[in-house]
Amino acid sequence: MSKTRYLLARHRVFLSWIFGLVFIYLASRPAYQVPSRTALLYLVIGLEIAMLGEGLRVWASGYLYKDESLAVNGPFSYTRNPLYLGSFLVGFGFCFATGQPLLLIAFMLLFVLVFTHTIRSEENILQEKFGAEFANYKQAVPIFVPSPKGYASNVLNEFSWQQVKQNKEYQAASGVILLAAYMIIRFLFVYNAATPVKNILN
Repeated sequence: MSKTRYLLARHRVFLSWIFGLVFIYLASRPAYQVPSRTALLYLVIGLEIAMLGEGLRVWASGYLYKDESLAVNGPFSYTRNPLYLGSFLVGFGFCFATGQPLLLIAFMLLFVLVFTHTIRSEENILQEKFGAEFANYKQAVPIFVPSPKGYASNVLNEFSWQQVKQNKEYQAASGVILLAAYMIIRFLFVYNAATPVKNILN
């Protein structure tokens, strides 16, 4: 793995904040003046994808017991990285909602550069910690794109809201809700002055 990708992965939280600020700036300055109906379509579809992604993250957080046991239930039975998949959907959705393809492409490239190394590094740690248990899980469950067939495991953990709280997923959920509200306000500010929303919907 190149040193550049290692550094990107190591500072992924900082980079996420920087990208978020750049996103907000660019989202407030539409690169393409598209018709209001088209912009509304981008917004609705994008926010639905983002909310789906955060829903996946919340679902996964309820099954994640860090440093205690290997997570194999819930969404972890379909993909080894449901949290990162959720993060991808959140970012993809918000970028799509802007209607700016260059922003969407930039996000996808940054995600691949940062999280491929992060995922591999974390799986090396899991391999060392859980040994054959993780090896069997890894062989049966895809790394990112979910499999329609769930993983059969003797471990049957139930979803826990306490774990969602313990994993502090409420912070990410709050951020997603606030950003969604910003996107809606942005749309109203950009388009509603000239074309009331009720006319756009008609």
